[in-house]
Amino acid sequence: MKSLSNKFVHLTNYSVNKKNTEYKSNLDETACQGHKWALKALWTYLTQKGVNSEAIWEKIKDIVIKTIIASEPYVNSLVKMYVRRPYCCHELFGFDIMLDENLKPWILEVNISPSLHSNSPLDVSIKGQMIRDLLNLAGFVLPSTDSVASRPQTRTDSTCSQGSALKEKPRPASECFTAEKLKKAYYLTQKIPDQDFYSSVLDILTPDDVRILVETEDEYSRRGQFERVFPTHISMRYLRFFEQPRYFNILVTQWELKYYLNKHKGLELLKKWCVKGYHVGTGMDLAQMWSLPKSFFLQKSSVQSNGFSKLEPDRLGNLLSPNSGDLVRCLEPSPAQSLPLYKCTVGADQKPDGCLSDTALVL
Repeated sequence: MKSLSNKFVHLTNYSVNKKNTEYKSNLDETACQGHKWALKALWTYLTQKGVNSEAIWEKIKDIVIKTIIASEPYVNSLVKMYVRRPYCCHELFGFDIMLDENLKPWILEVNISPSLHSNSPLDVSIKGQMIRDLLNLAGFVLPSTDSVASRPQTRTDSTCSQGSALKEKPRPASECFTAEKLKKAYYLTQKIPDQDFYSSVLDILTPDDVRILVETEDEYSRRGQFERVFPTHISMRYLRFFEQPRYFNILVTQWELKYYLNKHKGLELLKKWCVKGYHVGTGMDLAQMWSLPKSFFLQKSSVQSNGFSKLEPDRLGNLLSPNSGDLVRCLEPSPAQSLPLYKCTVGADQKPDGCLSDTALVL
């Protein structure tokens, strides 16, 4: 109790502790000295002490993923209200994690505006790299000169977004549009889905599916020293924590699960579809279009003999009611897509001793 008035003991903020007379600076990102270390220096130190740094890192990533999922409904509602185009929407969060005496990580807080001040060579080397990778990862989409010149800029256009000057996503043919909405509803109305059911989402891809997968892979290629923690090939375990199921979470997670050991094969497949124009609804015929499986129409009861719950036909019928004429009314409460999560590993050498391989990085 005698130490309660000592703010340097109970406050972890660097902006406070650097004013302590006993504070020791650190100019070397590889050195285990002073009061401010780079993450890779910490992993090196713990490894030398015989500590499994990979296990700690995995627990920290688990905390980050679950924290983001807990805030997903709130963030998603704001995205729906204020974001006209998702291309330039990104957010940088700062997670304060504390390790207890047993090296178990605990989350202290999440900063929505983490400090980017660089007061030392250590700050410059870590934060400078992180900011560069962040802007590359965001992948700002700028309108073409012709599209900007073809329409006058209004105050609304310049302050809200530049989305009005961006080229609109091509509207697919009505049959393709119906198939896309039907497929989403089908995969969101499974009461107790299993892996066999989820894996079939890749059997026949819609143009919308291909666009999302292309954007996901393109973003991954720009990650720099960021580590993607969601989606990965192990992300299926986290889907149950979402307040509402997300079709694109299912899609990208299954894609990672299928191709994480052979990225080249998946990329070549996407490239082939894009060359044919499949992602914009061309280069396809009715035989390639997704439709409800025959087993759906043969179901007589709501429970299969193997104990797994079947689709709820009544629920699917309500979602795609011909009377309403609204095929967009699927289970997803908003059009916002759950975007991949990335965790900055600048200063962490991207892969500390024992860290997962690049194919498994998703934060």
